[in-house]
Amino acid sequence: MTDLSRQYAKLCDLRDFDDPELVARTREIQQEPDPAVAIERKLWEEGLLALFMEDVGALDDRGEILAVGAGREPVLYWLANRAKRVVATDIYGEGEFSGREAEVSMLDDPSAHAPFPYREDRLEARWMDARELDFPDASFDAVYTLSSIEHFGSPRDIKRAAAEIGRVLRPGGHAFVVTEMLVKLHPIDTAPADFLRRVATLNRHRRLATPLRRSYLDDAFKRSELMRRVVRASGLRLMQPLDTTLSPESWENLARYAEGSTEIVTPSGSFYPHILLQVSASVFTSVALPLQKPV
Repeated sequence: MTDLSRQYAKLCDLRDFDDPELVARTREIQQEPDPAVAIERKLWEEGLLALFMEDVGALDDRGEILAVGAGREPVLYWLANRAKRVVATDIYGEGEFSGREAEVSMLDDPSAHAPFPYREDRLEARWMDARELDFPDASFDAVYTLSSIEHFGSPRDIKRAAAEIGRVLRPGGHAFVVTEMLVKLHPIDTAPADFLRRVATLNRHRRLATPLRRSYLDDAFKRSELMRRVVRASGLRLMQPLDTTLSPESWENLARYAEGSTEIVTPSGSFYPHILLQVSASVFTSVALPLQKPV
């Protein structure tokens, strides 16, 4: 069993940014000189990933790392400076993120998106559907995906992607899956309420809702959904019990979408610190899952 230096199986929490090592990694990856701007859950994801990869020994001249749904994340280039090989996969040039995070230009020239100099011979980008990874079994020492798996389709599609992550890992290898988890699911956002709204509007709204599946907030998991669709479906072992506690401070700058708008508003008037996001009457944040393949 790998000894870990900190709790990785957890929700993003404002107190995590009291960890000087986490803040140091986020600043290295983002090249951000202002510590206040680093207090954001998406940066937490990359910083915690970097610490995990260091902890499990994936960052040496033998480590081969696969990124699934990678887009052009800055952490790709940080990892390329430290591992033997990093392969970034995504449906580059297609899908809802093709114009802003997964541009087709990544396939021809990853260096065009590099935030800092990196070892260009260590990073390659490939077009690939996460539900059907074009690699043999046991190809990588480590696999990760950051806030992507929730966008891969239906619950069945997500299970397929999780199983693929487990398949391409070498025995004893490690995976780090970050996604979004509901910390408050209001009754009006549950599957039965969604389904009733669909029926009442004669399928004009919430068309994908069923009595058992939300059509709204379906890209944020309940804990039970997370365990079933990601952890168990992967065939991997969760390395730590999942800690779902949140400090009171994490709620103080609760972000939400302004009514009828995509603009995010907060009590402080500043986007930072950004930990929790309210959509409709429910709240979610990032959650990290450190996983290992049995030997």
